[in-house]
Amino acid sequence: MSKNITIDELTRVEGHGGIEISLKDGKIEDVKFNVFEGPRFFEHAIKSVYYEKIPDITRRICAICTASHSLASIGAIEHAFKVKVTPQTEALRDILIHGEMIESHALHVFMLALPDFLGFPDAIHMASQHLDAVKAALELKKTGNMIHTALSGRDVHGMNDRVGGFSKVPTEKQLIEIKESLEAVKPTTELAVKLLAGFDLPSYNVSENMLMAIDSGDKFGFLGDSVLVSDQTVHPETAYEKLTNEKVVRHSYAKHSTYKGKPFMVGSLPRILLSNKKLEGTAASLYKEHRDKVQQRNTISNNIAQAIELVHSVDRAKEVIDQLLADGLKQEALTEFEVYASRGINAVEAPRGLLYHDYTFNEDGTILKSNIITPTAQNAANIEKDARVIAENLSGKPEAELVKALEIMARAYDPCISCSVHLVHL
Repeated sequence: MSKNITIDELTRVEGHGGIEISLKDGKIEDVKFNVFEGPRFFEHAIKSVYYEKIPDITRRICAICTASHSLASIGAIEHAFKVKVTPQTEALRDILIHGEMIESHALHVFMLALPDFLGFPDAIHMASQHLDAVKAALELKKTGNMIHTALSGRDVHGMNDRVGGFSKVPTEKQLIEIKESLEAVKPTTELAVKLLAGFDLPSYNVSENMLMAIDSGDKFGFLGDSVLVSDQTVHPETAYEKLTNEKVVRHSYAKHSTYKGKPFMVGSLPRILLSNKKLEGTAASLYKEHRDKVQQRNTISNNIAQAIELVHSVDRAKEVIDQLLADGLKQEALTEFEVYASRGINAVEAPRGLLYHDYTFNEDGTILKSNIITPTAQNAANIEKDARVIAENLSGKPEAELVKALEIMARAYDPCISCSVHLVHL
């Protein structure tokens, strides 16, 4: 006897996707993480485009991960043409990426993930009993938006961050206002950790997980030149194709990635587990206090890992602002450079995990070909693996219980399903 258990549309995620469990004689026959989003043609759209315009196009891949796509794109171009930016530009980019983490994690932790644990169908219903927490979360997200607006020029798809620097530098007044807002929302980030630490992690999806994250150097962060893997290896970002090994699967418009033949996970959980020794201050203390809730074999731990990153990002953004104010802001010109036939590859950490941009240029600075691999595309195979584990562990349980568990697991990845679909060859 055959039976399908289907989640037609995952809710409280970005984009359109579902999960399908196929049973035969009571046993799991197949598990699919279906991505319904149609192919997106960004890699083809930028073909023959002059390098200067590429970030303006690719940052529109996602309205949530605008900064990370922008910085990944800019970084790939700068690597191709060997562009060296100033320390001030590096500091401003660091603030910008931390601002994106604040904005995105605040939305996911409070509005998308917490309702699952507090027993509400969505954030609107949750606000009926936890209005203060919801208001605080909105202020936290607003602070992330404030950073993005001040540094990039707009809430979404800003234009100030350019190849070689910033076309316009924020004023000291703007940075002071951001710092004051960061100080005001710091308690909300700690509340996020406290709330999630108060719930027991479900055990129905516990399984082995390979993890990957950027090596950010001495400080915990989201920018770097190499990739850490939980098998204790370190790889240059230029070797990303050997780490991702993308392949087409019939049931999904998103490709699947594997490392050494197995699925892997990217995102907050890998970052925290692979680089927790780099955490400082409150974030380090909270990680140590709740270490038992940050488990490599339980991907639902990604929720509390995001909350710990919220604490870190608020403190780190304040730290960098203090240093910039002490050094004095300068309106710097964009770094000058020559264009030539070349290739540039850059990895950054988007809120949902590793993001790769790979560009090959003609000698006139126009793009010949490109490849962009997003976090959710890399996580797709691991989500499917987790779905199989849950289906096996909860077989025989009521269907509603299984469906709820699958949704909680999928949401924990904070998937950006729209971004997961890409096409290199047309």
